[in-house]
Amino acid sequence: MLSLDTFASHAIAAFVVLVASFYFYVKYTYNYWTRKNVPQLPPAFPFGNFNALFSKSFSFGPITKHYYDDLKKAGHAFGGVYIGMTPHMVMVDERLGRNVLTKDFQFFVNRGLYNRPNAKTTANIFFQDNQEWKIKRPKLTVIFTTAKLKLFFNTIKQCADELEANMYKVSDGNNDVDIYENMGCYFTDVISSLVFGIEAKSFKDPDAAIRTAGRMLFTDIPIPYQLCLFLAIAYPNIAKILRVPPMPLKVENFFLKLVPETMEYRKKNNIYRNDLLQLLIELEESGSIISNDIIAETFNFFIAGFETSTTVSTYLLYELAKRKDIQEKIRKEVNEVLKKYNGEFTYDAMQELPYMAQAIDEAMRKYPPLATLTRVCASDYQIPGTDVIIEKGTPVIIPVLGYHLNPDYFPEPMKFNPDRFEGNVKYEGYLPFGDGPRNCIGERLGLLQSKVGIASLIKKYEFSLSPNMKGELVLDEDYFVTRATDKILLRLKKVEN
Repeated sequence: MLSLDTFASHAIAAFVVLVASFYFYVKYTYNYWTRKNVPQLPPAFPFGNFNALFSKSFSFGPITKHYYDDLKKAGHAFGGVYIGMTPHMVMVDERLGRNVLTKDFQFFVNRGLYNRPNAKTTANIFFQDNQEWKIKRPKLTVIFTTAKLKLFFNTIKQCADELEANMYKVSDGNNDVDIYENMGCYFTDVISSLVFGIEAKSFKDPDAAIRTAGRMLFTDIPIPYQLCLFLAIAYPNIAKILRVPPMPLKVENFFLKLVPETMEYRKKNNIYRNDLLQLLIELEESGSIISNDIIAETFNFFIAGFETSTTVSTYLLYELAKRKDIQEKIRKEVNEVLKKYNGEFTYDAMQELPYMAQAIDEAMRKYPPLATLTRVCASDYQIPGTDVIIEKGTPVIIPVLGYHLNPDYFPEPMKFNPDRFEGNVKYEGYLPFGDGPRNCIGERLGLLQSKVGIASLIKKYEFSLSPNMKGELVLDEDYFVTRATDKILLRLKKVEN
């Protein structure tokens, strides 16, 4: 029988061996890229290179831009980092990044996003991989044809009228307007109506259930869920074992209840609407998708449709408030086109605003709503022109924000200049909607609702910076989406026609 002293000695020895083993395991893991002769940024346990966490939330975009800047400054076309203890490859060279999305897509089909098993809301084409995504995507593209977008137009314009009317109340030039909040209300109303067929009335009730759900997903992320996000990104295998929820449970339950109830009400009362939900119901009736797909895809359209457009429109109006010459040029273009269409906003009229389109492109360049793209290597891939092999299962980071602010492609990158996109010029590193087979399926709808909202406002109001704005904007790394550290406060004055 062991004496107490002997037992204690054995326990201490075992503990020392355990700690030493773990230390060498961590050290070995964090030298993965070095062993492959790939340059890497120095990691630190347990976050690796992903340490901007646990404040309001966190933003992947500015973090991956730091990776891009550090590796590019050192002269590397690619390099390794660690998210938690998982090695990731960063494609610094824009051509390599675009190849991942297009030319070499067969090696990088999957996004590799965490998805809790059997989660109904995230079983959509944004999160799904392999055959699930491949089979479903073509069935959904029919929803975003020109003919369908024309059906949606009146709904979008009605929401823009509400936006314009709300701005009228504060258009004496003396009121500070939180433009992000107002544009968020507009796009929430648009997407709520188009996707779910409900009137959110966000301007009258800023705390409406669906508006609150949107905030909890992107800007007011509950602290417990921030830990869930970190586990999902840095330690996805642990997240799967723990069945970490893909979103706050309050939000998930809201959508799980909303969609079936809306569908049941429509069927029971024989209601037909020109919206996305109706088109999904028709796909279900044809056997192309099942009812659970409707829940998942409506959630996908919601998260993709309101926050990205809110971001782009907010920063566009901010830049126009600083550059009255550009603002006036857009206003003149809008008035000339509307005159051609007898003062009526129509789908076709919105397609004849090339300078506004350039300004939107420039806003998406400087403030990309999707500031980082990710893919997972499906089979061993040799980086062109090198001997480096990216092994199967390795996540790849495409630092879009870094590309968009690269002075090699965009001289004076912090200057807002819509002329960069004159003549539909294409840039290797310009990826606001991704590229290739898995680009944003709702790109055209997003641009349409942005054009209608901006045109409605620019026609009626002149925008200026509030004197309470604190200098140049700084992107906040405490937010999941592209967001400034301070509120964007503008002032409006009615335009004299």
